[in-house]
Amino acid sequence: MNEEFEETVLIKNRTGEQIVVPKHRLIKDSAKFRELFVTLNFEEHEIDDFSPEAVEIFLTLLDTKVLEHLELNMFRELHKLSVVFEVNWLTESCRVWLKGLINTASTREEKTYIFEECWYIADRLNNEVMMDVLICVLAHKDNTALLSDYLSDISVLETGRIDALLKLGGVDTDLFLQSVLQNLENKKELNLKLKYLLNGINSAYSRERNEVLFLEVMDTISNLPEISVNDMRFVQKLMSDTARLVRSRKEERKNRKTVVWDVMKDFVLFDNCNTVDDVLKAITDDRVTSMFMVVELLFYVCRLNVLNSEELQVFLTSLENLCRQKKLQKVSRQFICNITTTLNYSEREESKLLINLLNKIKNNNLLSTHNGNVIIKCDKNLDTEYLFTYKHPLSANCTQIDSKCGFILRESKEDNFTIRLCTEREEYENTGIHTHDDISASDMYWYSLLSGRCGSNRVTVPGWWGWGWWGWWGLWGWKYWLPDFTDWKGEGDYVAYNVGEYTVAKQQ
Repeated sequence: MNEEFEETVLIKNRTGEQIVVPKHRLIKDSAKFRELFVTLNFEEHEIDDFSPEAVEIFLTLLDTKVLEHLELNMFRELHKLSVVFEVNWLTESCRVWLKGLINTASTREEKTYIFEECWYIADRLNNEVMMDVLICVLAHKDNTALLSDYLSDISVLETGRIDALLKLGGVDTDLFLQSVLQNLENKKELNLKLKYLLNGINSAYSRERNEVLFLEVMDTISNLPEISVNDMRFVQKLMSDTARLVRSRKEERKNRKTVVWDVMKDFVLFDNCNTVDDVLKAITDDRVTSMFMVVELLFYVCRLNVLNSEELQVFLTSLENLCRQKKLQKVSRQFICNITTTLNYSEREESKLLINLLNKIKNNNLLSTHNGNVIIKCDKNLDTEYLFTYKHPLSANCTQIDSKCGFILRESKEDNFTIRLCTEREEYENTGIHTHDDISASDMYWYSLLSGRCGSNRVTVPGWWGWGWWGWWGLWGWKYWLPDFTDWKGEGDYVAYNVGEYTVAKQQ
């Protein structure tokens, strides 16, 4: 374009400085600027909610379109500018930059910075995507220092921030209970934020994990000098509800199942699930008890059916309602992210539908979770036995030092090809592993990881039903979606272990 005749507009910053900017630079990628300078035919616009430095960087990036380096103190303003003026590529670039910090954060200061930025995006910009990423990455790491800082004065925290801290705390209920005691020091009554936190903690698990600490918290609250009648009722109800849950969980563990996977039943299940209605009926009939299996069935269903948006919404609504009624294992959001990332390589038209459907499941708290389950890799594979080492939350204080906490899954070809959880003590002799009564087959979903090559990239995907003699089924499924992938390999067997009822944050 000839600069002599190039049309320009004025941008004013909050100091009053006027910046002459080519009009085409502003309107090319920004829907908001198009509205201002094309639809409304403005000749100038004042950006007074941001620092002059941030505005200058923003205008420069609209020209260069490359975000290479960003100062920590500039991220919030630049990201907000991209959102306010609807510059989508810049919004995504800022979030990719923040994801990089999330993945590498290790110190208290680094974690505090990313938590504050993710919370700002969730609270002020009404978008929880970055908080979801942060929780997904940090939930299973040691966040004691970060949590202790925030929980030192719970009264100043917003309820949404408390929810996020609960998710980050995972199964560390002791930390939350100790923080409650700290916040009760020299207090005469129970404030609303402490009640909110106590309502969010899984009281049954916290009592099983550390009954002395749990009862100390309840006694301390009960003995507050000016405790109200309503707060005393709150404590009494919390105690009685906790006792019932503890008894119920003990009964469940007595009657636990041992079969993790039955090949023939699952083959029949796939044969009978050709539509989304078939999937819903399988859940209703208790033939499907895990959202992991629902996700796998959808791979097959989406090959056979082209669903419109209305059918998709009806299915998701029905799925939500069923999950409110039934105790389905929630699917890991990390598991779904792995799948959708890989499906972006697929050129099949159905892949767009499937990605959209899986993203809706991932963003639904009834169907998926950040820390409701943990992913455990098989430690040793001994022919027909699969040894997993894992410190279950309820056995976190185990003192047995001659072997590791974990469990063994054993393959049986005589019983219609089943995989069962070993529960008898003698089955663990000389294995280097011991198990605990709280390990349950009904909380497990077993799968494998496969990897294939796409050009120079090796991409890892969740397979189906292990990589052993039945692994062809998972490979067959992915070959449909990714026919150009080559050099497929098995990367290992995994168990998604549901600890949803043991985590701090209650299920929604």
